[in-house]
Amino acid sequence: MAGRPPGRGKGRQGTRSRGRRRGARGGAGGAAGGAPAEREFSCGGVVVHDGQCLVINPVRPDGRTIATLPKGHPEEGEDPPTAALREIFEETSVTARVTARLGEVVYWYQRDGKRIRKTVRMYLCAYVEGDPIADGFEVTGAFWMPLDRALTELAFPGDREMIKKAMARKRDGR
Repeated sequence: MAGRPPGRGKGRQGTRSRGRRRGARGGAGGAAGGAPAEREFSCGGVVVHDGQCLVINPVRPDGRTIATLPKGHPEEGEDPPTAALREIFEETSVTARVTARLGEVVYWYQRDGKRIRKTVRMYLCAYVEGDPIADGFEVTGAFWMPLDRALTELAFPGDREMIKKAMARKRDGR
């Protein structure tokens, strides 16, 4: 399993259900100086296969290696479930199918001095075929990780929350 992450990063993802975090500003005045915050939307998935989930190591500007779930921006005219499946395939070479919507992760980050409010819609996905292979452009590692390990090793709280939701749905047979 080459590309395995060394441990948890210091991400600031949270889930919408948790409400506002200390220091997070919502609304149009969310950015410094009262300027409107930019918004981004992405789609991704928890691909489950034999008690494991598909995990990636994305290329990061700071050079750190972190473990996260595959996700990305929809293309023009693309619906969220289709975007999630396409991103999963592009980043990992794994084909999956959506079985349920898990929820949304909302977090803030900064890029070029601007505050960005990012929403990621996540889906529970069933494995169809393929071996995880990193695309080498956006992702340096793609591999299977046991679900229970993902609960502690994924870098972001929002990703770990989606793993909990996926595990609950699998237990309930949904």
